[in-house]
Amino acid sequence: MEKIYVMWHKVPDTDSTISSIVYAQYLGKACGQDTQTIILWEINNETKFVLDYVWENIPELTKELPKGTNVILTDHNDKSQSIDNMDELNIIELIDHHNFWNFCTTRPIRVRCEVLCSSCSVMYNIFKENNYEIDKKTATMLIAAIISDSLFFRSPTTTKHDIKIVEELNEIAEIENLEEFATDMFAAKSDLWEITAKEIIKTDYKEFDVNWKKFWVWVLETTNPSYSLKKEKEIIEALDEIKDESNLDFIMFSVIDIFEEENTTLSWSDHDKGIIEEVFGIKFEWNRAKLGRILSRKKQIIPELNNYFNK
Repeated sequence: MEKIYVMWHKVPDTDSTISSIVYAQYLGKACGQDTQTIILWEINNETKFVLDYVWENIPELTKELPKGTNVILTDHNDKSQSIDNMDELNIIELIDHHNFWNFCTTRPIRVRCEVLCSSCSVMYNIFKENNYEIDKKTATMLIAAIISDSLFFRSPTTTKHDIKIVEELNEIAEIENLEEFATDMFAAKSDLWEITAKEIIKTDYKEFDVNWKKFWVWVLETTNPSYSLKKEKEIIEALDEIKDESNLDFIMFSVIDIFEEENTTLSWSDHDKGIIEEVFGIKFEWNRAKLGRILSRKKQIIPELNNYFNK
């Protein structure tokens, strides 16, 4: 039996990490598959908190796999966000909740993509349809992932079904206070005191190619936005360096205040500021702009940028 590697995207969040872990476990236990979860990038503090909470090991860090290796992708479908040699691998399945950009295969594969806030919500549906018994540890991880991606149901990507899933999972997980659990998760994500500006901007970004334009979009979700904003000068200098090194046409860096539900976007480039002002109908004051309740990169930021670059 050939081994199947289950992987999530570069610069992973909690949803991508947990979805790969629980799906690999499901395939092994319920389907008798030889599976292994791998990571393409270091996980963030929130995800470390969750894995420590349930005593789950961090998967092996891998940059490339041998040509022809069987892989399953979770929580992403964009080549730029996946393993470096993805074109050489045999993708057999994709489970996601994002829109599709440049994904194609040379043969038919299984695809499961749903309009839900989290890939782990999709996982729950798969497990339920196949009568897979979810244990307390798995239920806790799934809840954590959905809370993370939905910002504890604050994000506009949240559906009634996501909320119902968490309620059903907590009958198994028995987390006494979900709001307190979410607050502890977000506090771990916001613990950036010993992190440099360059490390801050590596916490959550995604790369996109639209109409021959290459751009990166950062979303830093935190309960303590003042810390990151105090490092505005260093962050902007680091972003400027990254933009030049990676030959990017545009970048956008947003700090999301989870509790206040407010987006503060930083930019020093007149070119990039002009795009952001036109797309979102706002004005910069020096290097900052308030975008209000623009909280979701997937639903509120990328579709608008996609429309702009496709004009």
